[in-house]
This record gives sequence, C-alpha cells and structure tokens, in this order.
Amino acid sequence: MTFRYQNAKSKLTELRTVSGATLLWLILQHVLPKGFRRARNFGFLHPNSKRLIGLLHYLLGFDPQRVLASLTQRPWVSCPCCGGAMKIARTRSIPSLCGPPPVPIDVRTGTPVM
Repeated sequence: MTFRYQNAKSKLTELRTVSGATLLWLILQHVLPKGFRRARNFGFLHPNSKRLIGLLHYLLGFDPQRVLASLTQRPWVSCPCCGGAMKIARTRSIPSLCGPPPVPIDVRTGTPVM
C-alpha cells in the first residue's frame, strides 16, 4: 500500500509504501481497547459544554474573574548583563534535604568513602 501523509516536523506531504499488515497495524494503534472511552470528548470536558461549565461554576460558588484578580504578579528578575527584565520560561522545585547530604559508604568494609 502507498499512502500520503503530512510529516509533523517538516509539514511536507510525503509518500510511504508499506505492506497491508503494517498499514493495518498503523491504523489499529489509534483504536482504543474495549471499555475505554476518549476522555477529552466526554462530559464537561467536551468542547461544546461551556454552559455546563458555567452551571458548575455557579453551583460551586466559583468566580473565575475573582480568582484571576486575586493572583499577584511576580516581581521581575533583572538580567545580570544588560539589566533588562527577564521572562521566566520554566520553574523547577528542588527537593529540600533535612540534614547534611548522605555520605557514600563502602559496602564491604562499612567505612565512609572519601
């Protein structure tokens, strides 16, 4: 079988030739097992359920505008080179350690390794 597809990286249309069994295997990768349901199109997560989300906000007493107004702005961080404002692209939490770092111990002798 020969079929056309759009390459996700280059956005170009390409041709691919595979056997019939390989084509069926590629198609069946997108079929969910029996009893599973696509979650993004179910319930209040469905794209057409804006009224339901509004009703849930009302019933739960949630006001998104009030929550957004209560968020405080982060203080800006200045660049050490030019002094301009830097954007925070990603934050990472470093796990806090209680006490000093562990000392490696030799398993055979039971003494600390330096």
